[in-house]
Amino acid sequence: MKRRDFMRQAGGATAAIGAGATATAGTAAAQEGGGQQPDFGGYTDGAEGGEYLDARGESEVTVEVGGGGGLAFLPTELWIDTGTTVVFDWVSDGHNVLFDDNPGDVSGHEPLEDEGFSFEVTFESGGIYTYYCDPHRSLGMLGGIAVGEDVPTVSTGGGGRKELHDLGVAIQAHWVGAATILGIIMSVIFTFYLVKYGESAHTGTGR
Repeated sequence: MKRRDFMRQAGGATAAIGAGATATAGTAAAQEGGGQQPDFGGYTDGAEGGEYLDARGESEVTVEVGGGGGLAFLPTELWIDTGTTVVFDWVSDGHNVLFDDNPGDVSGHEPLEDEGFSFEVTFESGGIYTYYCDPHRSLGMLGGIAVGEDVPTVSTGGGGRKELHDLGVAIQAHWVGAATILGIIMSVIFTFYLVKYGESAHTGTGR
């Protein structure tokens, strides 16, 4: 192998490792940032619908009562600002809205109503609100509303697999270090090649 060819291949491999390290580090940084959703304490686990909506910044939001086949609040989980009005809009028959956790002491609607009915609640106090439809509670017709920024949250960044940064290793430093070590090894191999074989009589001459 000619020295020039060797250098070209070695340089290409080092560049490829460096590019891969940069891409991996960027991906890891994005995963590390993750996202946050309100923690409803398991209240909505297994609830029908299962939709989540971050509606912070909106002054009014609609929740369908009896959507998703007739037994769901949609969205099922909602995050809003204080002062936001939530309009509960019946889209099927025989439902009501009653609150369990109710830090702002807002009023639900106990009478059973049918499609076309609606009522609204303005949430002036922050906290976690949970609610249900009494006739269909056991069937999973549950909902939760987080109000304001001072609410418990859970990370949505991924499962329980431990990444390098979870183990105390700086992910970018790890990959940069690996690329540096690889570059040193290649330099040693190249030097050994020159010392042992020297310059070829035909290097760069094309003959």
